Amino acid sequence: MEEPEPKERRLILEVGHLVILHPDGPAGGPPMAVRVDRVADGLHWFLGCCEPVGRGKSMSVESPVHDDARYVTRGTVKASSPETFALALKPVWERVQQRAFVRIYAHGLQVRILRATAHSIEPVESEAKDKTAESLDALHDLLDISAGGVRFAADNDFDFESDEEVVCHFELPGSLCFALPARVVRPSQARSAAVAKGSVAVEFTGLDENTRSQLLRWVYREQVKRHREGVRKGPWG
Repeated sequence: MEEPEPKERRLILEVGHLVILHPDGPAGGPPMAVRVDRVADGLHWFLGCCEPVGRGKSMSVESPVHDDARYVTRGTVKASSPETFALALKPVWERVQQRAFVRIYAHGLQVRILRATAHSIEPVESEAKDKTAESLDALHDLLDISAGGVRFAADNDFDFESDEEVVCHFELPGSLCFALPARVVRPSQARSAAVAKGSVAVEFTGLDENTRSQLLRWVYREQVKRHREGVRKGPWG
């Protein structure tokens, strides 16, 4: 019988480590993605301003752990200025979600899926070569994205198989181009003739910490951006 995974652990955050800060309550503002700038005298320092959370207040601090889970702890603001702030972090972190990441709607972005072999597209005479090429390298509409994978729309002709290995090539606004190995974790959901497209979910495999951090940072920045746009528009749009 396997032993249950521990729900708590002690994390050591070094310079450059990415964390997500969640100020408490609606007045606390949107989440912030920041990196540890320096560690001194038991405090973790970050560049930027944490207002409206002032000195003496606390906030939730989240950190993804590669190939494990997301963990959270509490941090108390010990120093704060327009340029930098310091948090005293509780040493024990609690596991909140295993191998999962926040997904965000992709807003019409596209992903090119590269496949090792063709699947289920029947070649028809002169169209055989084009059909095979299309099945091996095709552009699809992204539905949502996270630091763990993507979900995209695909015609029913593209018969993706569970655990099939693919490469996802995409570009995020204001970010870099990515070409990431992945595997299919949920093949197309649409199989009826009435529904032309289904959704396919893939999970990134073998990502290094730097690449995953870039994806995490983009997702959370996009969350903050959309939150601010929603606040400016107000309840009436």
